Amino acid sequence: MFAITLAFVTLLFVPITAFKHKNELIRFYWVGVWIFLAMIAAFAGGSETLTAFRYDVGDVPNVLLTVLTVCFVIFVMFGWFRLSFAAIRAGVTHWLKTRQNA
Repeated sequence: MFAITLAFVTLLFVPITAFKHKNELIRFYWVGVWIFLAMIAAFAGGSETLTAFRYDVGDVPNVLLTVLTVCFVIFVMFGWFRLSFAAIRAGVTHWLKTRQNA
């Protein structure tokens, strides 16, 4: 179970290094999403590995996984709003410059 978790978390880091983004804002959110997914997989896999070895992990891993998942959703939604606002602002700015030059 530990090896599967380790392999899966390692695979989640491949998109971070495979794709290069010129825009730093997009790169920040790209790396952030994949790191969050890797952390969620690591926490879930670690908890399941300890459970498979019959360790009493209690409620702490479940609470941490829930908090991490909620933080991931907030991060994605904030990033989506911020990138959408940046695109709308760039479009409006471009439209206004086009109208001024005409």
